[in-house]
Amino acid sequence: MRQFSFRRKVLLLAVVLVTTVQLVTLFPVLDAIDSDATDRAEKATRLAGVVFDEFMANRSDALRRTARVLVSDFGFKQAVATHEPATIESALQNHAARVGASVALLLDLDGRVIAAAADPAQRAAAEALRIGSAPEGFTDAVVEIGGVSYQAVMVPLQAPVAIAWVLLGFPIDAELALHIENLTGVEVSFVRSVAGGIDVLASTLPEERRIDAFRGVDLRSPNALQETGRKAHTLGFLTLLRPFSPGSADVEVALQLSKDDAMASYRRIRNFLVATTGLSLLLAVGVAIWLANTVTRPVQNLAAAARRMREGIYDEPIEFRSADELGELAAGFNAMQRAIAEREQHIFHQAHHDSLTGLPNRDLALSRLRESVASSSRLSVVSLGLDRFNSVVSSLGHRAGDDLIEQVAGLLRARVKDGQILGHLGGHQFVIALPEHDADAASAWTENTLDLLRAGVRSAGANISLRGVAGVALHPEHGSDAAELMRRASIARTQAQQGPEPIVIYRLGQEDRFLEQIRIVGDFPKALKANELELHFQPQIDCATRRVSGAEALVRWRHPELGLLAPGAFVDAIEQAGGISHLTRWVLREAVRRVAEWRKAGADFGVAANISVDDLVDEYLPYFLLDLIRQQGLTPADITLEITENAIMRNLHKSLAVISCIHELGFRIAVDDFGVGQSALAQLKRLPADELKIDKSFVMNLDAKDEAIVRSTIELAHHLELAVVAEGVETAETLARLSELGCENAQGYHIAAPLPADRLLPWVEEWARRPAGAVLPFEKRKPTS
Repeated sequence: MRQFSFRRKVLLLAVVLVTTVQLVTLFPVLDAIDSDATDRAEKATRLAGVVFDEFMANRSDALRRTARVLVSDFGFKQAVATHEPATIESALQNHAARVGASVALLLDLDGRVIAAAADPAQRAAAEALRIGSAPEGFTDAVVEIGGVSYQAVMVPLQAPVAIAWVLLGFPIDAELALHIENLTGVEVSFVRSVAGGIDVLASTLPEERRIDAFRGVDLRSPNALQETGRKAHTLGFLTLLRPFSPGSADVEVALQLSKDDAMASYRRIRNFLVATTGLSLLLAVGVAIWLANTVTRPVQNLAAAARRMREGIYDEPIEFRSADELGELAAGFNAMQRAIAEREQHIFHQAHHDSLTGLPNRDLALSRLRESVASSSRLSVVSLGLDRFNSVVSSLGHRAGDDLIEQVAGLLRARVKDGQILGHLGGHQFVIALPEHDADAASAWTENTLDLLRAGVRSAGANISLRGVAGVALHPEHGSDAAELMRRASIARTQAQQGPEPIVIYRLGQEDRFLEQIRIVGDFPKALKANELELHFQPQIDCATRRVSGAEALVRWRHPELGLLAPGAFVDAIEQAGGISHLTRWVLREAVRRVAEWRKAGADFGVAANISVDDLVDEYLPYFLLDLIRQQGLTPADITLEITENAIMRNLHKSLAVISCIHELGFRIAVDDFGVGQSALAQLKRLPADELKIDKSFVMNLDAKDEAIVRSTIELAHHLELAVVAEGVETAETLARLSELGCENAQGYHIAAPLPADRLLPWVEEWARRPAGAVLPFEKRKPTS
């Protein structure tokens, strides 16, 4: 549904209000005036009838009195009795003139004219008149003489009995009608009914109006007020019919008042009121428009300002001149706009800038990088980080670390020129975009920056040298998407942290390994539930007797899409993701179960399994191991836990506590990959170990130097009362030399590759039946991981 604006509502309200008031006032007033005019017209018409009746009664009385005086005159009687025509006519003429009668006749008892006082033409017509014998008491009549109707009064002449009649009459003509009109103020017509209609004897109406005036007149309804002559364009007449006289049955008087004339004053008042109402409405509309413009324009400006604020536009103030409430409201809106704009700028800056350095954060840097990529034909993205920064923070404290980051940000800001982009991604990571820089130019810029960092920055009153590493991604060689370029530069930086070179240029496909690791971490929980993990076992033999002395459990992952994965493909990723404890416990559970099966089958050797750095700080691990062997009916000595030197040194005190507890429970402890870690001999003395495993890097190619290291390690282990296991035995010569050097146990591809669990016991049986010096290669040799 369409919504009206506030301005239209104000305008509509004012117009409707004024219109309603005017119309509510106008129509009752017009109705009252119309009713009053109609009532007055009807009253005037009826009053005209009363005046007419009074006039006719007076006129009849005058005629009768004159006639009685005449018939009472002795001389007139004698003249009638003696038949003196001249005296009779003279008397008739004198009395007719006295009353104003137009006709004076003397009639015999049979109604024949005896004498007349009239002009010759009238006399001739009167002689043809035959009244006939009038009934006794007859006084009024309408007679026609010479085609003219007359009001007549007849009085008998007594001498002493009636001997004649005296008739006095007035013509029923236009003069009489005009006289009555002057008395009554209405139109007067003398009419009678004739075959086919109404015969108008005389009328004050013009000839052209008579037909319309008598349309609808009913002569059978005397004394009734009729509305006649109504047409579509006129109001017609109010018509009142009255008998002309009591003695006239066929002649009637039509007293008519034109409603057009009667309503003329009403129309004038109506027109005046309509005109006044129209002017009032026009004035009201004008005032409403002015009011709407005056009142609603500021409101519209405020509404427009609110819409702009809703759309985030705060730099268009509201213009106002008044100091009233609306002006104050507009001023408040302007102040609010300024406050919101300032707050928006502050929020935007906080949301898109690092609070420590003031540099653009990842989102803003990425947005600017998109613009730069779109406008540059060539561009280099540098991801720069500080190596071993956490060690610096651990030594100097977090406040010093924050200060170092600020110093580095200032150094980078000084090196970045107009058009180049600098952002702080958090921690010690920065991103720099160098438009129009190829790989060589970007490498040169980055190398100079790293040299400045190595020269040192001032913090806490000291000059601290920082080692930076950087990765570089190029546009368009490595992509045109800003986020992808930033990610690939970060991948190259990660490789720089792991390698010898401080600057690495990204190579296409370099991130496949990272994507695979992410996928592996995501699929690992499902692998545990779907039994996709399996254990392979690499046999260990006694170097002196060549008998199987044990086996090392090595986990494999039969991934549904990636195939069979060795530990090096997924263990590190799972450990970094925090899921290594789940993997370790699965391996331990499966290894203990397999040892129990082999014991039932008659095999008498234990199994070794690796545990990680996270496992060494798990205080519940000893109890988990103890519960496992109790469930399977084994002894702790059947299980050897292999621990790397680096894992022990990560959290030395807690690791020693957990290892000591495990060892006290009877489980064997082996130091794995000995010789490549960072432990000191003093820590080895404190470690509750049972054996050392010499790393395969010293065994696989046993030259003079490697042999010296192996000999020293074996002697050291024996002095510490530890057994020795050599990994990576690839040849019979190596196995023989290890036996000569006093190494107790060995494992490697010369003996056997890692075997699936169900193939280990068959291999042991074959190994026991082998000829002296023979090797049983159940699988192709391949590097273990």
